Amino acid sequence: MGVSVALSAESLEVVPGEEAVCAVTVRNTGTVIDQITMDVVGPAAAWSVVEPAVLNLYPGDVGEIRVHLRPPRASQPGAGKLRYGVRATSLEDPKGSATAEGVLEIAPFTELRVKLVPQISRGSRKGKHKIDVSNLGNVAVGTQIGAVDPDDALTFDVPRPAVVASPGVVTQAKLTAVPRRKFWTGKQQTKPFQVVVQPERGPASTVDGTFEQDPIVPRWAAATAIAALALAVVLAGLWFTLVKPAVHSAATEAVDAAASKAAAESGTDNGGGSSSGAASDVSASPSPSTSAPAKPAKKPEPGSPGNPLLVSTAFRIQTSAKPGDKYQLFKFPDQPANKPLDVTDLQLQNGASDTGFLEIRRGTEVVYSAGLDNFRDLSLPFVTPIRFAKGQKVIVAIQCLNPAPEKRPCTAAVTVSGKTS
Repeated sequence: MGVSVALSAESLEVVPGEEAVCAVTVRNTGTVIDQITMDVVGPAAAWSVVEPAVLNLYPGDVGEIRVHLRPPRASQPGAGKLRYGVRATSLEDPKGSATAEGVLEIAPFTELRVKLVPQISRGSRKGKHKIDVSNLGNVAVGTQIGAVDPDDALTFDVPRPAVVASPGVVTQAKLTAVPRRKFWTGKQQTKPFQVVVQPERGPASTVDGTFEQDPIVPRWAAATAIAALALAVVLAGLWFTLVKPAVHSAATEAVDAAASKAAAESGTDNGGGSSSGAASDVSASPSPSTSAPAKPAKKPEPGSPGNPLLVSTAFRIQTSAKPGDKYQLFKFPDQPANKPLDVTDLQLQNGASDTGFLEIRRGTEVVYSAGLDNFRDLSLPFVTPIRFAKGQKVIVAIQCLNPAPEKRPCTAAVTVSGKTS
């Protein structure tokens, strides 16, 4: 009793995302009617389909099935040869089951995705960016990274212009945009540019960026200087029109009063004093001046130099993002909305080895980003804390790119440590 299995072709070729079909002949070598179950074993089992999956054969009869091999268009499985097996399991004689092995030649393909973080930088002398090169193909690709701007108003510094992007991995490179000309005052100038990632073969991938150039002297500094000059002019005017005449008048009155008093005392000593002199002395006495009470000093706002953030705090933001092209946002529901927060440490965890991208946001501003493939447990201490004002919450944005067929959700987590008021 038992079964035998034979493949129509020992070797097949397939392009990821497409299908290869192998015919399989199954024979009942036993002496009784048998039910035979067919399946695929090995790494190819996750993306293979057997039709039909069950055969009922009389002794000596032969049946045929078809195995559909459909590798996904993803970084796994990698390009090259992949061995697989087709197994026939006998119901009547499990020990008489048989397996036939074949080879599947998976064709290579490349697919790059480029992202610029942040997309818009700002400064008076330079703008800093990070370039994320995601290789969604199944073979490593060498790339050249550069940047161009239509107005030739910028120069670019890329410390690592040549990058090898491994399959299923996000590779990062730094880029600095430097304006050719700087200006001291005036309005902000917008300078667009484009990052170009050229692979060894195939078309280039591009992404747009912008550098917003500020004047060397900020507009608020010029406004402050003008306001200070205006205040000085006002104070000088008040001095010459109100304060100085009042001081002069008070001094004159005091001198006149002293002279009148001295004259009255002299007249009394000579016997020629009169009541009018005494009256003059009384009337010449200056009235005491009054001053307005000082206003109490305003209590410094929490987080200012006079009242720094001192209360330690920590919380964890757990994500569960479904696979897709859009970012999904997650917050800590109990973070106080009426208190500022200085973030001093971030602990990133990706224990499930998810694929995709993670961003830490402050409102619409991205303050940190990373590929999920680049870490499992990553600690990020900050020398200068990241300030979240009142009403601003720490937002974790996840773009989950876990491949088919499972398409399991991404479950990365972020632990936030810092100080609040």
